[in-house]
Amino acid sequence: MFYGVIDERFAVETDIFNLHIHRKNGINKLQVERSEGILDIFLPQEWDMEQYCNQEKLRKLMTREIKLQALNIYQKKTYQIANRIGLLDIKVSVGNVGNNTGVCYYWDNRVYFNMWTICSFQSQHIDALISHELAHFFVRGHSKRFWDEANRIFMCADIDNKGVGDTIQEITGNRDPYHIYYLLKYWARPSYLKNIFDRGLVLNKEPLKKPIYEDTGYGKKEIGFLTAFKIRI
Repeated sequence: MFYGVIDERFAVETDIFNLHIHRKNGINKLQVERSEGILDIFLPQEWDMEQYCNQEKLRKLMTREIKLQALNIYQKKTYQIANRIGLLDIKVSVGNVGNNTGVCYYWDNRVYFNMWTICSFQSQHIDALISHELAHFFVRGHSKRFWDEANRIFMCADIDNKGVGDTIQEITGNRDPYHIYYLLKYWARPSYLKNIFDRGLVLNKEPLKKPIYEDTGYGKKEIGFLTAFKIRI
């Protein structure tokens, strides 16, 4: 369980996407400024973001705007990688995708990615997700042959010629950036957000956060928090 709100203390800063929230005088509703990979959201100065109605308005706007940003990022990257390996007419969609970061619908030439990944994964991680889904056009399951194919595609995806040499397993096996992805994915569900407020879990206007637990040998003990405030990757 986690609790909290999203307000001007919340920010996302990765190498492909930046999101900042600001207070602004003289406005009475949410405003947006957007460019490629950059999203600035402006809150009315007097808005109390601990109120459910204001948090719900922000949820709707952020969901719409991040979806547009994610679609642009995933389309551009997927088309670049697919062209390099000779896959043409690939269609790209983004959304919540349940508990998956991506899904391949090979019978429809479509790959579907979770929009919230752009809020915590850096560019190399996104390339690994794309390479994974594109590999399913060649190998259906997750056999050794599949991972060999996925890593071959990932090497082709080294668009900037960085030559890092990491495998998909090494990139996606790093779970550090996942906490912000999970937090936002659940915060964006209308029923989940309302449940947080109805159960009184929004306390002290804290930004969205998740407890960290330590295994003491006699059970888990809460020792601190991971916070979605100012994520820099």
